[in-house]
Amino acid sequence: MYPIKFTPIYKERIWGGNNLGKIFARELPGDHIGESWELSSHSNGTSVVANGFLTGKTLQEIMVDYKERLMGQKFINENDFPLLIKIIDANDKLSIQVHPEDEYAYRVAGEAGKTEAWYVLNAKENAQIVYGLRKDSTKEDFIKAVESNTIGDMVKIVPVKAGDMVFVPAGMVHALFAGVMVYEVQQNSDTTYRVYDYDRVGDDGKKRELHVKKAIEVIHFTEQSSCDFNNSSISCQYFSMAKLKIQGARTEKTEDHFIIYCITAGIGEIIYKDIVEPLRAGDTILIPACLGKFVIKGNIELLKIT
Repeated sequence: MYPIKFTPIYKERIWGGNNLGKIFARELPGDHIGESWELSSHSNGTSVVANGFLTGKTLQEIMVDYKERLMGQKFINENDFPLLIKIIDANDKLSIQVHPEDEYAYRVAGEAGKTEAWYVLNAKENAQIVYGLRKDSTKEDFIKAVESNTIGDMVKIVPVKAGDMVFVPAGMVHALFAGVMVYEVQQNSDTTYRVYDYDRVGDDGKKRELHVKKAIEVIHFTEQSSCDFNNSSISCQYFSMAKLKIQGARTEKTEDHFIIYCITAGIGEIIYKDIVEPLRAGDTILIPACLGKFVIKGNIELLKIT
């Protein structure tokens, strides 16, 4: 095994743009690319290896062939990769939405829930996000706001800047606004319940579907997270994500657990035995659990995800 890169999976979105091409010099298949799935074994987009002898194989296939070496002993009974890594380019407002917890999601949607975290890669001046509900908001207040089309009066709109780290647990109402690009680390799930979508129309000429009943069933009305995004790390029961800055060389070790690195700035390389894999901003690389020690060199900033 060796440090593994994957071919991005691009997703057209009504709110997407072309900043992935501008910022990371990528060839994009369209002008409304809202998401780049960087590492995924989800049925809605499965990553394909882009380097080394495994080139052309899907992440799901190498999990079957090399599960313990890839994932580590802890995951020997898992059938799917537990995380999904994306880059999201919000060229317009995303729908105001919420994700379910595991119990509800498995029962209703047939897959895991969706707790996630964002690292803000790029943000225009005065960029904002929707982050939770205003203090003392009740379910009854929320239902009335939905019925009267005044959801905007219920949500907290807060500023964000490049470098912020934002934790978005299942049950929290949230949305990115225009001019924000994030790395998103999340559970392996694609279940989203839209509450409000600005009356936008899809390709079929109809307003996009809302999921208000399900959303109300999963929103945590009494729990609101802190709006302090000046963190160097985020940890929860599903993943941890930490900022690293390397100038020179740093030795890392897997300790029988896979590691994911997302390169947020700079250039460098990762060295394992006689293998040297170049790194640049926008790259995502998976380190198999069996590798043990390896070295990251360069002038580089990255997220370390486990």
